[in-house]
Amino acid sequence: MANRSGKLKGILKDSITPSDSKQTAREIAIHHATLLQQRKDLEAQILDSVILLSEYPLVREAPYSSANPAPSDVSDFKANVRLFQPSDYDDLIEERNVNELCGYTLCSRPRRQTGGGGEWKITSSGEIVKRKELEKWCSQICARRALFVKVQLNETAAWERAGIPDIQIDLLDEDKSTETEADRTARKLGELKLDDQRQAARDSAALAMERGVNGITSSMDKVKITLKEKDVAAPSEMVSQLGNTNTEDHLLVDGHRAKIPEEDTKDSK
Repeated sequence: MANRSGKLKGILKDSITPSDSKQTAREIAIHHATLLQQRKDLEAQILDSVILLSEYPLVREAPYSSANPAPSDVSDFKANVRLFQPSDYDDLIEERNVNELCGYTLCSRPRRQTGGGGEWKITSSGEIVKRKELEKWCSQICARRALFVKVQLNETAAWERAGIPDIQIDLLDEDKSTETEADRTARKLGELKLDDQRQAARDSAALAMERGVNGITSSMDKVKITLKEKDVAAPSEMVSQLGNTNTEDHLLVDGHRAKIPEEDTKDSK
């Protein structure tokens, strides 16, 4: 039998050397750090956009108004708000109210002041609304314009949507008569992608709820419940005492005492 020359090799893959494992761990750490930095940059960008849009519109002279804003203001508004989540948009409205402006970004009028009173207010149409909600806007039409933008925003994190350039924001009073076929196609594509992201966000929230993990729904309003133990005082006296025990309680039937006839017994001789 001829002797085999050379060293036998196994069929398994070569094991990773310590130097290779350190290099792989280093690359993974750098990749994660890069992702975290990109998320921080996007969050900082959104915060800068909130501060910037809190002073809009920049062009406030006639003939421009909230119904017909300047094209430059519209373009800047859409570019800055496209990565907002609904919570970011609420922050923008609150920031504008601090500046005593209407909550709608493209409106230059001051917000409505209803004066003193309680928490609730009766509107001219007979509706009862919170005074705080009523004072966010200068008029009801601006409230509709602002909410029309808000419903187009997505709960998905900004870094998951940053790479989708087709997501567009429409305005309530926007004139679409000059919109080209390419613009309509891009807008429809953006709406489809937005619907897909919303469905993915709902699925993720449902899955996180099933697993008991704090996911997307953790940012929603929650009701705080405080449980307090009730102090129970012990009775001062025992309900029944041994000395007061009635030995004929076994004769009671539905509240009536049964009578047992007595038999005369005679001693037999």
